[in-house]
Amino acid sequence: MKAIKLLLISLLFVGFSAHAEDGVSRSAFTTAIEEKEPVDQLSEVTTDTTKIYFFTEILGMEGHTISHRWEYGGEVRAEVSFNIGANRWRVWSSKNLMASWTGEWSVSVVDAGGNIMSKETFNYVEAKSETESTTDESSTMTKE
Repeated sequence: MKAIKLLLISLLFVGFSAHAEDGVSRSAFTTAIEEKEPVDQLSEVTTDTTKIYFFTEILGMEGHTISHRWEYGGEVRAEVSFNIGANRWRVWSSKNLMASWTGEWSVSVVDAGGNIMSKETFNYVEAKSETESTTDESSTMTKE
């Protein structure tokens, strides 16, 4: 009897852990995608970058549809839908940015029912001018 209880508990645990892995397993803002993977992970982007990508890895949702919803200033700026073709599926979308669009951006991963599965943000900030960079660098230099 004890062995049967352990077996049932094990089966329940496996069922819950498999279910817990369904959905978004990874996401990242990046400057590029190479071999279906992000090349870096960003939380702040300067205005000298005019295009950014949002990468998402989805597990256990074969046959479903998800969307990347790009938002800025409380408004949806783009929405890109994906059909999930396998139990592990990697997708990405991109957004061209204008230098005047500084501030916080977010991308929500949304299921077909409109539920937010995951949400990530990045800050788009003014790039330092060359004179500002030179001033900052010289102020941190020391003479030996």
